[in-house]
Amino acid sequence: MRELKHIPALLLAVLLICTVAALGETQSLSEAAQKEAERRLNLDRNGVDAKVIEEHDLSQAALKGNVSVSSPAFSSKPASREPVAKTKVQPYRKALQKYDREIRQNDEKLKALRSRLQAERWALPKAGKISRSSDSGASQEKLKSQIQDLELKLAQMRRERLETYDAGRRAGFLPGELDGKGVMP
Repeated sequence: MRELKHIPALLLAVLLICTVAALGETQSLSEAAQKEAERRLNLDRNGVDAKVIEEHDLSQAALKGNVSVSSPAFSSKPASREPVAKTKVQPYRKALQKYDREIRQNDEKLKALRSRLQAERWALPKAGKISRSSDSGASQEKLKSQIQDLELKLAQMRRERLETYDAGRRAGFLPGELDGKGVMP
C-alpha cells in the first residue's frame, strides 16, 4: 500500500524529466542555420564536394532516386508588370468617379426638391393679405420644372457614365480596375 502512494509522485517526476528533455532538444531557426553553416565549412575544409542542385531538370534527378517537387518561395525573374497599364486605366477611373460624385449630388438635390414640393402641396394656405409671392401654384410649377430638368440631367449623366464604363471594358480593363474596388494593376 505504501508503494501505491509514491506512484503519482513518480509519474510526475518522469513527466517533468521528459518535458525538460524535449525542451532542451528544440532549436531555433538561427541555431539550425548556424549548424548547417558549420557543417558546410567542415565539408569544404575536408575537401568533400557538396552537391548543390541548381537546375530544375528533374528528369535526370528522378533516375537516381526519389524526387520531391515543390514550388519555389520566390521567382528568380522579377514580375514584369507594365507601368503603362496603370496610366491607361486612370482616365477611365477618374471619369467614372466624377460621374458617380455628380450623380450622387444630383440625386440628393432631386430628393430635396421632391420633399419640398410635397411639403408645399400639403401646406395650409397662409392667412393674411394675399400677395404675388404667396402664390403656391406658381411655386409648385417652378419646382416641378426643376425636378423634371434634374431628372433629365441625371438620365444623361448615367448614360455618359455607362458609355465611359463600356469604353474602359473595351480597352481591356476589368470591372474592379475601373471602379477601383477589385484587382489593381
